[in-house]
Parts: sequence; C-alpha cells; structure tokens
Amino acid sequence: MEEDNAQKIVEMPQPPRGMVPDSLGQLFEALAKAQGEMEVAIKDSKNPFFKSNYADLSSVIKASRPHLSANGLSVLSFMTEVGGKTYFITRLGHSSGQFVDSIMPFQPPKQDIQTVGSYITYLRRYAYAALSGVVVADEDDDGENAMDRKPIDRMEKLEKRKD
Repeated sequence: MEEDNAQKIVEMPQPPRGMVPDSLGQLFEALAKAQGEMEVAIKDSKNPFFKSNYADLSSVIKASRPHLSANGLSVLSFMTEVGGKTYFITRLGHSSGQFVDSIMPFQPPKQDIQTVGSYITYLRRYAYAALSGVVVADEDDDGENAMDRKPIDRMEKLEKRKD
C-alpha cells in the first residue's frame, strides 16, 4: 500500500506552467504571507575546501520556520522506494491538508554513513529553501560558478566592473 502511494507521488503529473490548481489556493496564500515576513538566510558557515561561506540548514530554517509556522505551513522530508529506486521527498504542507512536494532521486556518491548523512542534509537544505522561498544573502553570483574560469579571470572581471 505504501509503495502504491509513493508511486503515485513520484508519477504525479504536474499542471501546465502558469496554471495554479484551485486546490492549492490556501497553501499559496499562506506561503505568500510567510515569504513576505521571512528573513534572509545568513551565510554563517564556512566551507574550507572551497574557501567560501554558505547558509547551512540551521540558518535556512531559522530565517523561515517562525513565519511558515505562523501561517499554518510546515516542511518535512522523507525517503521512499519505488520500483527499486530511492527518492528523497520534501513536502511543504498547509494546515488545510494541501501540500506540494519536491522529489529528488536519492543517489549519494558513496554509501558510508557520513556521506549519506551529508547528502541528506544537502538535499534537505536545498529543497527546504526552494519550497519555502528562502533567499540566501549574496546568493546570486551572476552565473560565475557555472563558468569554467580560473580565479584570476573572476578578479579581472571584478576589476573591470569597478572602472
């Protein structure tokens, strides 16, 4: 029975772009109110490997949970197996019973407990922020991280901007 429900969740068709189902109206109204009250998540953790700062899961939750809760919203994550594949599901739910899901294949690069735990935290952080609309301070890097540039190229670009 549980696998049948999970199968339905994973295979659930999405509405066409621009179409908001009436059945999610209360959820979206509450989310809009919560987002209007939310703080910006602060990059208060350090990644020594990349020498960068990031907003960890705690910071993302701290910026949003009081506002989500005050508007009847909650976020939970769980895993399910369907057809031999494991999925990580994050659900944004409303007190009315309405909900939306983020569904990600669960494919950690290694199976040791530390890697799996880190992978779950990473998925929780990104799915939570995406579903709730949390913004991270200085998040927009103008696509630089997607470019294959050397650090010096980035510095030269910044210097040109100052001129």
